[in-house]
Amino acid sequence: MADEKTAMAPGEETPAKFVPALTEEHQKSIIRKLDVRIIPWSSWLYLLNYLDRTNMSSVKIANSEAKNDVLTELHLTDADWQLAISIFFIGYIFLEIPSNLMIKRFGPSRWLARIIVSWGIVAMCLAFCQNLGGLVAARFMLGVCEAGYFPGMIFYFALWYSKKEIAMRFSLFYCSGQLAGAFGGLASYGISFMNGVGGYSGWRWIFIMEGIPSILSGILTWFILPDFPHTAKWLTDEEKAWCEGRMGANAPSAHSKHFDKKEFMEVMTNPHSYMYTFIYLSNNIASQALTFWLPTIIKNLGFTSTTALLLTVPPWICAYFISLTFSWNSDRTQRRVTHVVCAEAVFGIGLLLFATVPPSGAGLGVLYFACFVATAGSASFIPCVWAWRTSTASGTTGNAIASGLMNSFGNVGGAIGPFLFRSDWAPRYVPAFTITTCLTVVCMTLVITEDTWAKRDKARKAAAAAAAATTTESTSA
Repeated sequence: MADEKTAMAPGEETPAKFVPALTEEHQKSIIRKLDVRIIPWSSWLYLLNYLDRTNMSSVKIANSEAKNDVLTELHLTDADWQLAISIFFIGYIFLEIPSNLMIKRFGPSRWLARIIVSWGIVAMCLAFCQNLGGLVAARFMLGVCEAGYFPGMIFYFALWYSKKEIAMRFSLFYCSGQLAGAFGGLASYGISFMNGVGGYSGWRWIFIMEGIPSILSGILTWFILPDFPHTAKWLTDEEKAWCEGRMGANAPSAHSKHFDKKEFMEVMTNPHSYMYTFIYLSNNIASQALTFWLPTIIKNLGFTSTTALLLTVPPWICAYFISLTFSWNSDRTQRRVTHVVCAEAVFGIGLLLFATVPPSGAGLGVLYFACFVATAGSASFIPCVWAWRTSTASGTTGNAIASGLMNSFGNVGGAIGPFLFRSDWAPRYVPAFTITTCLTVVCMTLVITEDTWAKRDKARKAAAAAAAATTTESTSA
């Protein structure tokens, strides 16, 4: 290897760890190995996660014309349905941080497999609910079982990819959720025709058929998902050392202790941590509301329930490709904040169209176009904001706590968002869309404020360090 170059990936900062000298081509081949082993399976798992969490939106309108829908059979009001959606996030948010600390102790493949099998079982149990109490209890337990999966995957990606690589990879992972939005609408459309089979209504079959793949995939995750670079049998010793060494001294590591109190306190006492949380919360209230109510919004444009389910597919497919483009350019330019603000602005424009355009004549086409705009903006925001957040966290415990804190309290928005769509505001929900549009403005304001604040803090610390260095030199002289 004497003729090979220094093992720095292009544009990487000099890491504190030892990095074997590898050619640039060899480095790229290792990254391709990581991508092949990690991205496809991780994306599939998130597709299932998103499907089992959000299929309530499709279930709500399935077979409604035949009066075999869930609201009719369980005697639910819109307020009951909003409660069933929101209760998921109560169990979800309180277990995010503890779960994220467990992922390293037990290993990603084992801990994530446990999460996936658990949520798959509970997702199937939703099919057998007979009243509001059962539905709420099952949704609460689904949140408990899913807790830790999303921030756990963010932490997992940070173990394998550098801060300059993570946005695009995370986008490929996250955007599978947009495919789930498309696939879920298409699958629900097909499954709804099983209405009456085996004595079960179509909505019950949706829960059953979409829960089974999660159970099977969770079992397979134990064997398929690689844990850490140093345990990957498909990497040579030299490649393992390069994967870990190139990450830098502040990156999370499989070799660090399971819990570092200092890193924990640094995150929990840092006011910037809570700014990121409020940024995510303000977006999440609006985006979760859109996710759970999109089929209903389209149905209220005058379509049947089955047609509305089909019409949810194109916006999510479009969102998938636009989000990938945003993330690719975010990685290419490293201008995280610009992309976060632009994505949120697009989301806000879509919501504003919902609030202002009347649903008649040409307005129907504009409102359906607004579905594309809103889903594209919402989908593009998430990977960009997480790439921005992970670039500011340091250490293994620090990364785990930072991602868990932001995701747990940010997802309070999931508990709030569905209640914005009150039945007395139907069918246009103008006040709801006005509120969510304002929230996108709040989100953009917080992003710009945090960026400005962080830059000033960084400049102040740099000036203090320079002054200290000057004082030391003067003393030495």
